[in-house]
Amino acid sequence: MKKFDYFRPQSLKELFSIYDENSAILAGGTDLLVDLRSGKKSFNKVIDIKGIEEFYGIRKANAGVEIGACETFSNILNSKILNKFTALKQAAGCMGCYEIRNRATIGGNICNSSPGCETGVVLSVYEATVNVCGKNGKRKVPFEEFCVGVNKTSLKRGEVVLSIFIPEIKNSKSFYSRISRTQGMDLACWNGAILVINPENPRRRKIRMSFGTVAPTPFRDKEVEKNLSNKKLTQKDIDMAFEEICKKISPRASSLRATPEEKKLAIKNFMNDILGNLP
Repeated sequence: MKKFDYFRPQSLKELFSIYDENSAILAGGTDLLVDLRSGKKSFNKVIDIKGIEEFYGIRKANAGVEIGACETFSNILNSKILNKFTALKQAAGCMGCYEIRNRATIGGNICNSSPGCETGVVLSVYEATVNVCGKNGKRKVPFEEFCVGVNKTSLKRGEVVLSIFIPEIKNSKSFYSRISRTQGMDLACWNGAILVINPENPRRRKIRMSFGTVAPTPFRDKEVEKNLSNKKLTQKDIDMAFEEICKKISPRASSLRATPEEKKLAIKNFMNDILGNLP
């Protein structure tokens, strides 16, 4: 491992006084430390942000909830405030193992921007907002604009994720699913989330779906969602939607975790399980 200087600021002002392009942000460290030890990445500075209070908190805010970037998956899983956000809870429960959930943070999870990160598809269907902070102030980034590629985000130089806002959508149900090679520790070979608004009323029903590891970023097809909404669904409707999705996704044939066929089958099964059981 290449040597680096370690900093633990206690305020945002102190953080931005030392943060530059040769710095790495340390929150949970479950991705960063692996990359540093393997030599995949190296930095002159590692800045530990766990001592800054602005990165914490799970609280109700503006018809939704706000989750601090340094909140761990264990805290998300155990938060009563998040009980209505079923898909997020399900994703948090799948994240790694008990020890990893106690370290890994939601901010680090989205900043790593893995195609199969646990929260990516969930924040996609919730249409969350990422609250970003830098030397020049704060800004809000729709989650669909935050992940721009494999391990790439729209963060500007010197910016960090402060928190994530998730709007509370009344009269809705959300679902999360994944496949993996083993239970617990293994990463997702594929994952997906579905949000159904007005699930008991076909004429007013809205469908949102997002799938991971089938494209560089969480994949949503809003045209397919539109075609599935505002009507009582038949198996033909679901099959046609699945076929349209398969035309647009690009799962890697070289993936060591699952074949394109396995990922497509997972999407089909998930859609049938959730959409096929709507009234």
